[in-house]
Amino acid sequence: NYAILPIGGNYTMDPDDAVIASNYIDCDKIIGVHYDTFPVIEIDSKVAIESFKRAQKTLLLPAIGETITL
Repeated sequence: NYAILPIGGNYTMDPDDAVIASNYIDCDKIIGVHYDTFPVIEIDSKVAIESFKRAQKTLLLPAIGETITL
Protein backbone atom coordinates (compact mmCIF):
# COMPACT_ATOMS: atom_id res chain seq x y z
CA ASN A 1 0.00 0.00 0.00
CA TYR A 2 1.04 3.60 -0.64
CA ALA A 3 0.29 6.91 1.03
CA ILE A 4 0.87 10.41 -0.32
CA LEU A 5 2.09 12.68 2.46
CA PRO A 6 3.36 16.28 2.55
CA ILE A 7 6.94 16.50 3.82
CA GLY A 8 8.09 20.07 3.25
CA GLY A 9 7.77 21.28 6.84
CA ASN A 10 6.76 24.84 7.80
CA TYR A 11 3.26 24.69 6.26
CA THR A 12 2.94 20.89 6.39
CA MET A 13 4.57 18.09 8.33
CA ASP A 14 8.28 17.50 7.87
CA PRO A 15 9.85 14.12 6.99
CA ASP A 16 10.13 13.04 10.64
CA ASP A 17 6.47 13.88 11.22
CA ALA A 18 5.59 11.95 8.05
CA VAL A 19 7.30 8.84 9.45
CA ILE A 20 5.06 9.13 12.51
CA ALA A 21 1.99 9.70 10.34
CA SER A 22 2.85 6.65 8.24
CA ASN A 23 2.90 4.60 11.45
CA TYR A 24 -0.59 5.87 12.36
CA ILE A 25 -1.97 4.76 9.01
CA ASP A 26 0.12 1.55 8.92
CA CYS A 27 1.74 2.31 5.58
CA ASP A 28 5.32 1.51 4.58
CA LYS A 29 5.53 3.12 1.13
CA ILE A 30 5.25 6.89 1.11
CA ILE A 31 5.20 9.28 -1.82
CA GLY A 32 6.39 12.68 -0.63
CA VAL A 33 4.66 15.84 -1.88
CA HIS A 34 4.72 19.57 -1.15
CA TYR A 35 8.50 19.88 -0.87
CA ASP A 36 11.35 21.61 -2.76
CA THR A 37 9.04 23.86 -4.79
CA PHE A 38 10.29 27.02 -3.09
CA PRO A 39 13.00 27.79 -0.50
CA VAL A 40 10.94 27.66 2.70
CA ILE A 41 9.93 24.02 2.05
CA GLU A 42 13.24 22.66 0.76
CA ILE A 43 14.29 19.38 2.33
CA ASP A 44 17.50 17.37 2.48
CA SER A 45 16.37 14.41 0.38
CA LYS A 46 19.12 12.08 1.59
CA VAL A 47 18.28 12.76 5.25
CA ALA A 48 14.56 12.29 4.58
CA ILE A 49 15.11 8.97 2.81
CA GLU A 50 17.35 7.79 5.66
CA SER A 51 14.69 8.70 8.23
CA PHE A 52 12.24 6.45 6.43
CA LYS A 53 14.81 3.66 6.01
CA ARG A 54 15.47 3.67 9.76
CA ALA A 55 11.73 3.12 10.23
CA GLN A 56 11.88 0.27 7.66
CA LYS A 57 9.83 2.27 5.18
CA THR A 58 10.33 3.51 1.63
CA LEU A 59 10.12 7.20 0.70
CA LEU A 60 9.65 8.02 -2.97
CA LEU A 61 10.52 11.58 -3.98
CA PRO A 62 9.30 12.14 -7.53
CA ALA A 63 10.75 15.01 -9.52
CA ILE A 64 8.33 17.67 -10.73
CA GLY A 65 6.43 16.14 -13.65
CA GLU A 66 7.62 12.60 -12.90
CA THR A 67 4.98 9.87 -12.80
CA ILE A 68 4.95 6.82 -10.55
CA THR A 69 3.16 3.67 -11.59
CA LEU A 70 1.58 1.88 -8.65
